[in-house]
Amino acid sequence: MMSKIRTISPQKITDIDPNEGIILDVRTKMEHGEKRLACGHTLMTLDELIPTDFMMRHGYDKDFDVYILCRSGKRATQAAEQFVAEGYNNVYVIEGGIIACEESGHAVEGHLSNDNNPSVKKPISLERQVRIAAGAFAAIGALLGLTVSPAFTIIPLFVGAGLVFAGVTDRCGMALVLTKAPWNQKSDQTCGAHSCSVKPSSKADNDAKGQSCQ
Repeated sequence: MMSKIRTISPQKITDIDPNEGIILDVRTKMEHGEKRLACGHTLMTLDELIPTDFMMRHGYDKDFDVYILCRSGKRATQAAEQFVAEGYNNVYVIEGGIIACEESGHAVEGHLSNDNNPSVKKPISLERQVRIAAGAFAAIGALLGLTVSPAFTIIPLFVGAGLVFAGVTDRCGMALVLTKAPWNQKSDQTCGAHSCSVKPSSKADNDAKGQSCQ
């Protein structure tokens, strides 16, 4: 079998057989709560992912197909590399992530799926929270640097470096911190056809409930 990481277009995820493969979302819980595939899938954040542990715990052997999803594809590729490094060869990255899936016409659900309904009160998205926090830290640091001590200019420099790193790697430390904030915590998050808490459902559950993305 090939060990090279392969990709699959969003249009083709409708062909995934739940008895032979699983869609694995590796975004943060906050991102998942904001917008997620309406069809069956499993959530396991990239920072918590240990491929062998995940596969063994849920009864998937090394021939089981894993289709990995993130926001745009970068984190999915990082997760796929972890799977391949641990000997899992049937690993696919869903091209373009959740953004491309939505643009391809796949049904999504979550807070952001209600954007067109003004009567629904929506929380501030994680991306906006990061912008607000980064802007606040940069402004405060610059102000302190001008009025108190030039040493405080290290704060906006640090924020800027962090944003560059986040843009290059698609991993944002500030976003990870914000997901732990009380207002971003949710008692339960669903994944379309089945519950998607910290411990994903088993293979038997996926088989029984189905995973069609049509």
